[in-house]
Amino acid sequence: MTRSYTLSEPARARRDAQRQSTRQALLAAARSIAAERGVEAISVVEVARRAGVSHSLINAYFDGKAGLIAALVKEGYSVLLARTEEIAARPGDAVERLRRVLEDWARFDLADPRLLKVLQAHGWTWSSAAEAENRADRGAFLAPVARLIEEGQATGTIRPHLAQSDALAGLWAIYTVGMREAVFSEPTPSPEEAVAMLWGPLTALLLPV
Repeated sequence: MTRSYTLSEPARARRDAQRQSTRQALLAAARSIAAERGVEAISVVEVARRAGVSHSLINAYFDGKAGLIAALVKEGYSVLLARTEEIAARPGDAVERLRRVLEDWARFDLADPRLLKVLQAHGWTWSSAAEAENRADRGAFLAPVARLIEEGQATGTIRPHLAQSDALAGLWAIYTVGMREAVFSEPTPSPEEAVAMLWGPLTALLLPV
């Protein structure tokens, strides 16, 4: 007779709590190393040692070192998203508010250019599940931008017949390429300078001819 090894609800809750505790311990260890010596000093062996667990759990929970670093960055997303929504909701010209949103994104992304390089590289190798999560995050950040585009189209400051999906896809592509240019510039430009570098292509996409 085949036995069932289904966990009881209390046992499942304990297991999930332990997994969450381990995940937070790994993040805390990585965060402390980054604060002490910079993100490039993070190693899976030292992170696991500080957290008191096997380094194999970093692969299990984060898809490796790059995924762990990505999770560290994502901790700041809720604050950044709140700022994006606040800037987008301000009164005034929609295009000018869009520029302020992009400058705030650039301020977050360029706070540590080395970290941004790791994240961009990791984005080509992470799992399908990580990509789905990333797309959901991107959608949350683009929602206020979509409202700005809609508002600009209504007032005539943004091309009225430009499909919103095309506008958002183009904006994201231009911003991403612009950040690549910024992180490889010496010295690293300010957020305002970085957005100025990409503003020409972006206005060519969005503004009426």
